[in-house]
Amino acid sequence: MHNHHHVLTLAAVALLAGPPLAAPDAEARTRNGSAQIQTQRGTATVNGAVSRTRGERTRAATVTGPNGRTSAVTDTRRRDREASAYSRDRTRTFDDGSTRAVTVDAQKTGEGAFSASRTVTGRGGETRTQTGDFTRTATDDGRTVSGRIETQNRGAVDYNREVAIDGNSRSVNAAATFEDGTSRTRAVTTVRDPVTGAVTNDASYVNRRGGETSVVSIRTPTDNGVVVARDATFADGSTRAVDRTRTNTGDGVATIERTVTGRNGETRSQSATVSVDRPIED
Repeated sequence: MHNHHHVLTLAAVALLAGPPLAAPDAEARTRNGSAQIQTQRGTATVNGAVSRTRGERTRAATVTGPNGRTSAVTDTRRRDREASAYSRDRTRTFDDGSTRAVTVDAQKTGEGAFSASRTVTGRGGETRTQTGDFTRTATDDGRTVSGRIETQNRGAVDYNREVAIDGNSRSVNAAATFEDGTSRTRAVTTVRDPVTGAVTNDASYVNRRGGETSVVSIRTPTDNGVVVARDATFADGSTRAVDRTRTNTGDGVATIERTVTGRNGETRSQSATVSVDRPIED
């Protein structure tokens, strides 16, 4: 699914829709957080911050693993509504000092028309670029996005995405068709229970060989947190399950318990204590 994810990411940025990324006031606001994660290999530490100004949001995090190795990630997203432009820069720095960078730019080119580019610079300095032109059309119950993506390694890819909204239900159907006639598809239905607030995602991913992976995820709010259950079934019939419980204990502190049951039946667990210094509203 890796290359397909890149294709869908490029197309998604061309939508240029949704609420602003930043708070309306120009003064920067920052939320700092930290976590201690207990794993079967030892304790990992995460320190992060989210900073917002008008039209911009930056997320930064540093992770120190049980072995003492450190990696860092910085992700900045900018939106200029007057110019109908969007950009995203994401850089990951590894323990050996090498980096991997992803840059995305999108620009409105006309009524319902957008162009986008995505460049990846690998740890060895190699660069891959995708460019695309897209058309967005409103429908009676949602919207469609279609376009053509030019890639360096996969040739031209025709892309189509349909979104339909019906009350508390939202469905997305997307397809990327390659030059050899093969395609990858994604179908996701999201339903929110108006009484309990539980959100169910039912997704199907089909690769170019016709193999299907289905994923069902249920996120249920509780009185003091949230419970998430995610079950994936792969083309060979094997399964992977992830169960996570977040419990808020007050004063910006929460505990997280996470259990993963792998495709061969092995189980591993993690626990974490997360603290946020100064919450800010989204």
